[in-house]
Amino acid sequence: MNGETSEMQLPGKRYYLSEVYPRLSLPLSDAYPLVRLEKAAGYHPLGSHPLLMLVALTGTGKSTTLACLRRILGPSGLGLIPSRRELADWIALPMMQTLNGEEMLPVADRPRRFAYTRSFAQRVPGGMAAVFSWLYLADSYSDLVIAEGIRGGNEIRHALTRFPAWQIVELTLDPLTRLRRLSERRDRFDRAAGAADLSFLPCQLREEAGAMLAAGEIDAKAIAIMGAEVNNYGLLPFAAGDQYPNYHRIAVDERSPDEVAREVAEIVEAIANAQS
Repeated sequence: MNGETSEMQLPGKRYYLSEVYPRLSLPLSDAYPLVRLEKAAGYHPLGSHPLLMLVALTGTGKSTTLACLRRILGPSGLGLIPSRRELADWIALPMMQTLNGEEMLPVADRPRRFAYTRSFAQRVPGGMAAVFSWLYLADSYSDLVIAEGIRGGNEIRHALTRFPAWQIVELTLDPLTRLRRLSERRDRFDRAAGAADLSFLPCQLREEAGAMLAAGEIDAKAIAIMGAEVNNYGLLPFAAGDQYPNYHRIAVDERSPDEVAREVAEIVEAIANAQS
């Protein structure tokens, strides 16, 4: 299937462009001069362009890996398109707020953001993976694009099956280690409220997690964030990955960000060699 999926297959894009987009003052063109949201001469669908999408749940080390990757590869291919967070702020959240009759306002609370993107995915098949395919990239750029943004099995499957030019690299990490990292983070979007409910964890991990909570090694905020994320995307990596030649999985446990980035760089090099 080519990269430009029809609007009949992506219900909601026409609504967004007609009812939501005109009400926003998006910094898209200024921040990303090679990207457009509307079809234009000299631009082609991102869904048909070679792209490496780094996938990881919150606290896995995606941002640090990307920073290391930038040092290894240089800026080429990185930072050309918006991140998932930006596209959620610019597309998914305001679209759902408009549909709900709500005022379009920023949302920092992660569980609320998850709820909006979950509702969005119920309307738009593929969710945020589909949103990335709504973008158009300038014909002047022909090299691999490196980005981050999709989450969970449904989005990964959508990307792998609809956009064969894309390569998906999923990073995985032990859940308890992720809880520690989330408890230590000070990201302004790491806001969440709720009881410390550990029921989303596999049974064999709950007792250890409870002891970590009692000892102050993890906090209720991290548990709330991870629980909401698991509710949205699941806890385990994409189980069917081995069925797709454009899927790669890297376990980051007990590995430095630089080591992980170098493995991603090897995948980038292999893609470049296959295209040459």
